[in-house]
Amino acid sequence: MKERVCTVKLHRRYRWDNLKLIISDPGRTLKFFPYFKELRGNVVTFEVPRWVFRFGYDFKLRVSFKDDGAVYVFTGDRGVLTVEFTMTGSELEVRARWSGFGEVFMGGPLREFACGIAKAIKEFCSSQAVCPVITSDKTVENVTAETAPALIKMTLWETGGKDFVLRGTAEDGTVIEAKVVGGRLVELRIRGEDGRESILETDVSVLDLTPDIFKDLPLGKKFSLRVEPL
Repeated sequence: MKERVCTVKLHRRYRWDNLKLIISDPGRTLKFFPYFKELRGNVVTFEVPRWVFRFGYDFKLRVSFKDDGAVYVFTGDRGVLTVEFTMTGSELEVRARWSGFGEVFMGGPLREFACGIAKAIKEFCSSQAVCPVITSDKTVENVTAETAPALIKMTLWETGGKDFVLRGTAEDGTVIEAKVVGGRLVELRIRGEDGRESILETDVSVLDLTPDIFKDLPLGKKFSLRVEPL
């Protein structure tokens, strides 16, 4: 058996009961796992294209929970992949194990697998903690450069990792659009109240978004939000 572990510190407000809501929804969570390709019912396909041989197998998924954690067990023809989540205080430990064919080659992929999962969960938890409040009529205000990344990350989570355009329209005619494709922010489109439009092309993973890219945007307004699938 080959095993790798990654530990991250979550936002101070998070405890296991909060995190369980995220982990208990594999239909959304799995799409942010490294090497994820497809989910069909309870059958998951992972691919590691740079491995020395094809690791593109189908696994049946079983999810179980304990007092302070959860376990994803992926069972396939070539072996068993286990991902264990354990919460201690505000620290999340992700432990990935592979038992089966090609164990000697699995150290690197397992490390990237565990750390990629931990990073994704950390980013979504942090975003949920600071995301601006969206009202029942889909309006939001007091968005800042610091909270705009959280708004996009939570939209990505809510859509289950699908491509989308998040559009915010203010009463004065200002429109800001964020286009996300393949989990990456690829375009920001801004139309000011004077009707002038500017486009900023980007290529940044949504999980890696920082306030810098949003600093000069006219965010200090009340926006009506709309998410359009691509």
